[in-house]
Amino acid sequence: MIYETVAVPRIPDPPESKAIMRVPSARTKRRSLEAAAIGLFAASVTGLAGYALTERQGADPVGLVGPEAAAPGEPREELPDVRHKQSGPQQPAATSAPQEPAGQSGTEPAADAPGSPDAQVPPMLDKRSVAQSAARPAARKKSCLKGVATWAYPKSKASIKNSGACWFYSWGPDRAGIAAPKGVEFVPMIHNASRIGDVAKVKNRGHRYLLGFNEPDLGAQANMSVEQALDLWPRLMSTGLILGSPSVANRGEVPGSWLDRFMKGAKKRKLRVDFITLHWYGADFRAKPSARQLRGYLRKVHKRYKKPIWLTEFALTDFTQGTPRYPSQQQQAAFLREATKMLRSEPYVKRYAWFALPTNQSQTGLYNPNGSPTPAGRAFRSASRYK
Repeated sequence: MIYETVAVPRIPDPPESKAIMRVPSARTKRRSLEAAAIGLFAASVTGLAGYALTERQGADPVGLVGPEAAAPGEPREELPDVRHKQSGPQQPAATSAPQEPAGQSGTEPAADAPGSPDAQVPPMLDKRSVAQSAARPAARKKSCLKGVATWAYPKSKASIKNSGACWFYSWGPDRAGIAAPKGVEFVPMIHNASRIGDVAKVKNRGHRYLLGFNEPDLGAQANMSVEQALDLWPRLMSTGLILGSPSVANRGEVPGSWLDRFMKGAKKRKLRVDFITLHWYGADFRAKPSARQLRGYLRKVHKRYKKPIWLTEFALTDFTQGTPRYPSQQQQAAFLREATKMLRSEPYVKRYAWFALPTNQSQTGLYNPNGSPTPAGRAFRSASRYK
């Protein structure tokens, strides 16, 4: 067999690509990872700062929301007699109670809310920064502090607004014809045993608080025995409202006094008393000594009963001589400035009410019949509204 040699043509190699694929070095990889990590850290910190700023700027303002003045046509009571410790009680006529707003309610933060210690920490975020953010205290809500005891008079609405009071009461279950600005809270009271039926007028009206009997230790006021007050107390408890003790005229800190026997009886009968209400009138017309005397009295009462205190009547008036003796307007104003600063600083004092708003029946009043403030009224107006 004859083999013939044939020449096979050579296939040329493909031309090289102009784009060359380069393999990154280890050093380049490390630099890329570091840049990505820094970017993620900066984004995390910026996001946390933005969240905190939004939280601070978006905080809801705190204020009391209350009803407007009593509806037109509401029966008006007759004005109480001139007020002093030897006079008859202020007993407003029975009228239908206006609706009041429900109490404020708080909300619990979500379990994993930003700033919470349990929140997931971004991979590149410094955990110490998260801990510091979580440790910052939340903005404290303001609570109503400054109030007035008053009766109806033509300029009541304008006077209450000008005074800056955030609450008031009338010694009765309703406003008794007192006009007040929107947002100022009304607090009802069951004045004495004969007014126990007023309990029905304060139920389901949107109130938060109820004041107990007015000066049961004085014959000219509620004039009740301790046993009588204890027997009637479950009727006040049935309202479901936050309940203040009977407001004694004096000696609240003394063992065996009216308030002391009432509180011991309430404990024995398992009756609820949520806070103590007190009245105080000073016979020393020097501002700073009187404010110190008031503070000493309040501290002793708080130490004895260990409950929050509402001072629901106070002023400088000397009742030790039979006929009431009053200081000058300048002396009253000086005391008011010292006392309101002190009351705001005492943590257990939750509210106070000056006696009284108008001057038409009391020389301690804050506003004249034409609505202009007295020197004491101007001092009261400058006092802080909130705790």
